[in-house]
Amino acid sequence: MAVWTIEIVNRGAKARSYALLPAPPDVTQDGAPVTVWSVVCAPFDYVEPKEPRVTTFSETVQALVSFPAAVEVDRVIKGTFTLPVNPLARDLVSITHMERVRGSQSIAQEMTSGAAEPGHFAIRTDADFPEGDGVVLGMTKQIDSTEPVPAAVFKARPHATYQIRPRPVFHLVEGRYVRGKVLDLSAKTGVVIDFTGRERARATVVQAADGGFSVSYEAI
Repeated sequence: MAVWTIEIVNRGAKARSYALLPAPPDVTQDGAPVTVWSVVCAPFDYVEPKEPRVTTFSETVQALVSFPAAVEVDRVIKGTFTLPVNPLARDLVSITHMERVRGSQSIAQEMTSGAAEPGHFAIRTDADFPEGDGVVLGMTKQIDSTEPVPAAVFKARPHATYQIRPRPVFHLVEGRYVRGKVLDLSAKTGVVIDFTGRERARATVVQAADGGFSVSYEAI
């Protein structure tokens, strides 16, 4: 299992805040690409100069099912249901029942290994969606958190199968954000952290006094 460490170094004159987001996974439905949005997974507020912040985490992900929900920039997504999955085992989660009664949600699901495409996990929405409810699917991660947190989301349709391939790529953006907030990365100042080909590695991200970012890597 891949394990990665990210160190955030602020070389400015005052404290800065950051947010870490996994890059959107590759998602297809019947071979067609699906639009996926990144979600703030780990905020790092008030990183002081000369006091680097460090977090270590693995490649582990979980499947996310959230309803009622909608995918909108700046909206906060709640992880209503999280289900352990392993892309290497090609796990398929089949949602067989969904219900919302008096504000309480419930689902039933089945897990099948070896049913997703290589390097993917899959979510199949066999159940009808509750009337009037939007449903959001995606993935969660545990980064600087004891609980799985939404990391990437997309709008779901009933009776469809989504193939999801996580990527070992992350975005660090400057600013204060809450966990679960959907961001438009194209509109944010930040840097890409790419662990592709690095199963156990440490990335040191430095933001200089002028605001510029740099990233260096070393094996661990």
